[in-house]
Amino acid sequence: MWMRKLNNPFKPAAKGQKPMINRACTRDIIKDNIEGYIRKHRTLDSMEDIVKKQLHGRMQFQFASEHFTDATPLMPEGGRVPRGKDSGNGHDTDNAFYVRKYLEPAKFKKLSITGWEMPENFTKSVTLQELVAAGVQYGHKSSAWSPKMMKYLYADSDGSHIFDLVQTAAGLNRACYYVMEAAAKGATFLMVGTKEQARPIIRAAAERTGAHFCDLRYVGGLLTNFETVRTSIGLMFKLREDKAQGAWSVLSDDQKFRFQCKLNRLTKKYQGVEQMTTLPDLVIFVDEVKERHLINECTSRGIPTIGLIDSNSDPTFIDLPIPGNASGSRSIDLVISKLTDAINQGQRLAGTKQPGDAEDIPKEWDPWVFSRDRLRTMRRRSKRQPWHKAIYGGYEQWKKANPFGYIPSMSPFTTDFQWQQPAL
Repeated sequence: MWMRKLNNPFKPAAKGQKPMINRACTRDIIKDNIEGYIRKHRTLDSMEDIVKKQLHGRMQFQFASEHFTDATPLMPEGGRVPRGKDSGNGHDTDNAFYVRKYLEPAKFKKLSITGWEMPENFTKSVTLQELVAAGVQYGHKSSAWSPKMMKYLYADSDGSHIFDLVQTAAGLNRACYYVMEAAAKGATFLMVGTKEQARPIIRAAAERTGAHFCDLRYVGGLLTNFETVRTSIGLMFKLREDKAQGAWSVLSDDQKFRFQCKLNRLTKKYQGVEQMTTLPDLVIFVDEVKERHLINECTSRGIPTIGLIDSNSDPTFIDLPIPGNASGSRSIDLVISKLTDAINQGQRLAGTKQPGDAEDIPKEWDPWVFSRDRLRTMRRRSKRQPWHKAIYGGYEQWKKANPFGYIPSMSPFTTDFQWQQPAL
């Protein structure tokens, strides 16, 4: 069959051809459309109407409260329930935030810690002599520090910061008493320490208390993408079961090697959280700088955090901070051992209670999950300035009212009144 040979439209200009800039196939289509659009709408009124309608729009959003609330509580985050995700009753069980917010609310709320106080006749868990012997007072160099840790520092010695051990002891005693009460009420713990100095200590402490742990690596999305992590753990269980039952015997050597590598990789990632079927109630970690992704996920899901923080850490989003040396193994061992002993004591107290006498903690919504503090975008000063100006009059006024950067929650309504006045 004879076919007509097509001319190349991008062929350089020859005798009798138009220059390439004048050919229709090589002209700037977007530029031509814009020029025609401008020729059509020449007047200022028409352009102003276009800008109002198409570029800026006519819809405005205004929040009448300091906290974000949902008008439709049964609608998951992101809109409609995806196809195949519906459990049959209208709930998105694969969305970890939706489950934590509506189906399985947290028993230990972040906002409850701000008003929680220790009893006056409590037993001290640590003394200043123990802290000094473990070297908890030594911080990082003065050049590598966080100004937000200023309130926990005592002095600057030879270019290194020294912690105020009185505040360290108070923070550790407070954290120990809180975890003891939480363990007595049946709380589940997640211990995270991926630093080389903290790995064996975290593993041993988790095995003593029966808690979940991450010692080699914290897998991103463990708390915010929990259902996907559980799918990977299910794959690990299936590979392990197939190997034990001899299902790999019919496979080739290459397939056996690939399956074994996959099993080793999954075991290394999830060996400490294999039995974690729900989100933990409390998280204990070592070094906020090393576990910053964990702190962000805990903040997003409203999970209280307890951690050992060094002089270069940011204590803003940590509920029960323990300022101290987070690089020395002796310091880490002292802090984690004290917390472990407190958890074991709380578990023993829970074991002494009869099943009918155990405290039944009702499920209720955590106000933290609905507050603007949870949103990571509000951490930036540029994002906070509009409501700083609306509530406080400006950013500088907000700094005076909140010197440590804490965003106050909504104050409770305490005025005593009656809807209907009694008849005289």
